[in-house]
Amino acid sequence: LVRGGIEILLFNLFRNVTYSQDNFSLVVFSDGEMDDEFKNAKINVLKLYRKSRIDFQLIKDLRKIIIEKKIDIIHSHQAMEAFYSYLATRGLNVKNVISHHGSIYPFKDKIVMKFLISKMDAHISVSNSYLNRLSVLEGFNTSQNFHVIYNGIDESKLDVTPSCVKKDLKIAESTFVLGMVGNFYNSGRDQYTICQSLPKLYEKFDNIEFIFVGGGSEQNSIYYKKCFDFCKNENLLSRTHFLGVRKDIENILKSLDIFVYSSNHDTFGIAVVEAMLSGLPVVINDIPPMLEISDNGKYAKIYKTKNSESLFTAISELIENKQQRLQLAQKGKKWAMENFTISKHISAIHKLYFQLLN
Repeated sequence: LVRGGIEILLFNLFRNVTYSQDNFSLVVFSDGEMDDEFKNAKINVLKLYRKSRIDFQLIKDLRKIIIEKKIDIIHSHQAMEAFYSYLATRGLNVKNVISHHGSIYPFKDKIVMKFLISKMDAHISVSNSYLNRLSVLEGFNTSQNFHVIYNGIDESKLDVTPSCVKKDLKIAESTFVLGMVGNFYNSGRDQYTICQSLPKLYEKFDNIEFIFVGGGSEQNSIYYKKCFDFCKNENLLSRTHFLGVRKDIENILKSLDIFVYSSNHDTFGIAVVEAMLSGLPVVINDIPPMLEISDNGKYAKIYKTKNSESLFTAISELIENKQQRLQLAQKGKKWAMENFTISKHISAIHKLYFQLLN
């Protein structure tokens, strides 16, 4: 249970699902930094550890759980987990569902997924744009058993009192703060374009600072270092804050004036929707998933992907136009409440489950 989009979605789902009506169990194959949060929320997590490439004992243990708990549907969120679930349910009257979250499947997972495409009872794509990508770029046959169900955000957890984030970072209360939430783990996020826009922004506005929230793994620390070193070499670190992985995302969002998001490729954009639900105006780039969750830019400020000048212009316009910021924030929050809440997600999941069982 590392801190990522899938894990946050599951955390929100298990906190909001009605246990009297649904017998939900959560099985994971590894540990992570969110373990304590699941434990504190009294979410029962069953752990099975994979010890080899094809772990027959894990398949046996998973099958035992499925039988003992009388599981009707097993819903996986990663390729290898779906593969093990498929093997563990052979001969059982159990439906298999997989949600597709990852933007680009690694070679091994892609092979596994091509094997599983026709064997799953249902596939879920987190957006229409990603469904198109699965068909066109990944080469998957999405003509049957594919459904689009948007991720859901628990809006109640975003209703927090602004914390002392500014005080902790020694940022004056009057300072205008921008920020992005997104890990530096892989090629998905594009914090570097934001970094490139900061010199001109800081030169034009002497009362703004920027916060980056997100970790960089030891296996892929080069990209984090590239962004940090750029800010260091440009003498931006006094106004640019790299906070790493944080548990208090809700509090940090409450301390921002504008949320900025830059991505090379994406599937949905949970961080963007969280910002919308927090009542922030958001600035996003023009890749298909971002255009989809903003209704083609109707509820967000759009800039050209990998174009720091376009980003500079978009941010500048929002900083200079308070009325535009307020209108964008209000409309964006209403749009997100109507489409991307956890209750909407659970309702759609329930509907699919009942269709499969009946």
